Amino acid sequence: MKPGRDALFLAAGVLGLAAAVVSAIGAPKLEAFGAGAAAVVDGRAIPRDAAARAVEALRNDKRNPVTPDDERAALERLIEEELLVQRGVALGLAETDIGARKAIVQSVLQLAIAERAGVEPSEAELRAFHRDNAGYFAPAARVQASLAFVRGGADVATRAAAAAAALKAGKSASSVGDPQALELPATPLGPTELRSYLGAALTASALKAKPGDVITLEGDDGWRVLRIDAWYAAPAPRYEEVAQEVQAEWDRRADELAVRGYLERLKRQARIVRNP
Repeated sequence: MKPGRDALFLAAGVLGLAAAVVSAIGAPKLEAFGAGAAAVVDGRAIPRDAAARAVEALRNDKRNPVTPDDERAALERLIEEELLVQRGVALGLAETDIGARKAIVQSVLQLAIAERAGVEPSEAELRAFHRDNAGYFAPAARVQASLAFVRGGADVATRAAAAAAALKAGKSASSVGDPQALELPATPLGPTELRSYLGAALTASALKAKPGDVITLEGDDGWRVLRIDAWYAAPAPRYEEVAQEVQAEWDRRADELAVRGYLERLKRQARIVRNP
């Protein structure tokens, strides 16, 4: 078999192996398989509990009872997967194949995350986490602004500069520039609402500006001149209103810490030479 074809077969096998492993994680050990190896493939044992988990995963997927033939087929699949994995290692895919390397990296990262499995924060810890990160859970701040439009034509840049000076001096947008098809509401607006009125580019500039700033943007039909009038910070919601989001964010950060700790341990154990 040519290496290219081996790589294709390995890729298919890795997908099947990943599915079997994922579905098997956490499955109960079936004592019917006993201790020791269910099979040995070129000196590498397939543990009986791994075969038991594969059968349990099959049982969960089937509507009908699992038969002895099903059990033999499950073991045969593990044998084939072991052959594919060994062949992939022999071909050096762990060093040369990007897809294989990514799959290995992701699997090891999941192992790092699994190390903290079962460690759950108390409600008091979650409430403290919510309190310490109130700004994270608060809605985006809202901005109130005034928008003037200067239609394109002769001396448009000069007229836009005059409109900007007028807004800077505190004049109302309705008295500056030309009529607008869609006027900006004189109320605080969040980022999504701003984009619907101003477009992405002008909104991005507005979200970086401070009260009193005047921003100009040239468009196909003319210039838009925007004055930032005020910012309004949204209050953080009560813990009870975002309890699920708090738990999810706590889990995400805990996973990141678990991965970082795992990587630091690997670095301490490895001999690493960095060439400047």
